[in-house]
Amino acid sequence: MARHAGLTLFYAGLIGLIGTLGCGDSQSTTATPTASVSVPVGTTLAVFTDQASGFQTSDVYDSDNELVRFESSQNALWWVPTNLLFDGWVVQGSFLDTGRLYQVRFGMVGGTPRAYFTESGRGTLCDLSVVNNVLQIAPTDLLPP
Repeated sequence: MARHAGLTLFYAGLIGLIGTLGCGDSQSTTATPTASVSVPVGTTLAVFTDQASGFQTSDVYDSDNELVRFESSQNALWWVPTNLLFDGWVVQGSFLDTGRLYQVRFGMVGGTPRAYFTESGRGTLCDLSVVNNVLQIAPTDLLPP
């Protein structure tokens, strides 16, 4: 189930492979959300800090510049384009999941610092998408700018 502004959306399908595969594998990884509540007012967002510059943000971008945030009190990834939450994302420092497969890394766009969703091992950007209310994570060969 995906959580969307109070509306419960059901997904019947395979359990996601998140936690066992990184986005650097040749196939995409899917994460199946599991709960059904809306993003609450007063949401507690994870804040990421670039140790080199001190820049802080809750906004994390993928390879297509799509925005996600991490709701730390619910351990959820917030897919901002459609306001969906996906459970199972326990942020620890710059790591986005308990398996430490994904990590926030920093880069610059037009002189503005940004945080990026990357694969921990290779450091490459991941391409996130939501298809039929299922979060999909695909590999790229792009590094944070």
